[in-house]
Amino acid sequence: MGRLIVFWFPFSRSFLYRFLHTGVMSDVHVTEHLARIGILLDYSSGRLLFFNAERGLVLFAIRHKFTDAAHPAFALEKAGVLTLCTGMELPEFVKQS
Repeated sequence: MGRLIVFWFPFSRSFLYRFLHTGVMSDVHVTEHLARIGILLDYSSGRLLFFNAERGLVLFAIRHKFTDAAHPAFALEKAGVLTLCTGMELPEFVKQS
């Protein structure tokens, strides 16, 4: 699968999330600050989703046939706080798909 890189850019009236995967850049503009972003990896179905954890809206999704282990890595470009929560219950929109 290679790397998937996510960038976040705040603007005065919106926010830009930029997803870079296999050399392809995908931009997602949102009008509200997202306090929580969910990441769901469904390894056996080959889906990776990034979503607004409060509203259940998908920001970005890819399909990939995983053949090796997936290793998540997180980093901040500037000093700040990153909180990871694991073992959360699946959102309703994922259960229904």
